[in-house]
Amino acid sequence: MGNQVDFSVLKNTQIRESMNLQFKGEFLNAFNHPVFALPVANAVNPANSIFGGTTASNQGNYPRRVQLSFKFLF
Repeated sequence: MGNQVDFSVLKNTQIRESMNLQFKGEFLNAFNHPVFALPVANAVNPANSIFGGTTASNQGNYPRRVQLSFKFLF
């Protein structure tokens, strides 16, 4: 899907022998690089004012998403 970069970071921290805390950060489309879809169907006529254009809803991928989570393991 083009130049879309996804990555995640994970950190485990031992609190006691049987207790752990886990932090996770997930970054989808981390650099927010848009992939535009094909031009809208009514934009094929050169006399049309939106000739060859796309709309904001025609983005082929999703915008940047960040998810942070903590997990306590015992």
